[in-house]
Amino acid sequence: MRRGRRAAPQCRRLNHKCKMDAIKLEVKVHEGEACETHQLLLTPEGHSPTGGSVHAAGNGHAVAVDWQLIAPGSYSLLIQGESYDARIFPAPGQPPGNWLVAVRGATFRVELVDPRARRRAAAGSDDEGPQEVHAPMPGRIVKVLVEAEQQVAAGEGLLVMEAMKMQNEIKARRAGKVEKIYVAEGAGVETGARLIRLI
Repeated sequence: MRRGRRAAPQCRRLNHKCKMDAIKLEVKVHEGEACETHQLLLTPEGHSPTGGSVHAAGNGHAVAVDWQLIAPGSYSLLIQGESYDARIFPAPGQPPGNWLVAVRGATFRVELVDPRARRRAAAGSDDEGPQEVHAPMPGRIVKVLVEAEQQVAAGEGLLVMEAMKMQNEIKARRAGKVEKIYVAEGAGVETGARLIRLI
């Protein structure tokens, strides 16, 4: 007797984009010294690894956004019928959840805060043990601020990286000792390249 094949989820079997639960986020948009805070409820209408659509509601407004991945870090957005090309990368020297968004000649730092993450914060940190510091985006190493075997404090600058025509300081997420420096000043790096190892 032949064993029956396990049925795939409906959205996968029919090659449909899966609908996800709504996500509540606090979004802070930084431009220079100015900062705007928005409370958003995001309802993905469908998504795949390379594109999808989402309904965003907050501050008395609601918009529909369609997005398509063009290349790593580059997206095509359709917002209320208007098209935008955007580059999105992790913000160097900032905690996870901070992104640099470049669109129509302007660059913003966007901070996404998940209320659930705040509730998990008291449970502890995963920053113990050896830590590899990686390049958050393609760029060039302008200056290395530390030496091998040097002790560093949490938040201390490790190196300066130029990306998207901006110089950003990559900082240590925790205190530790610099075990290895993988890059030299003037070197070009790709996204995810190893920069420094802390122990």
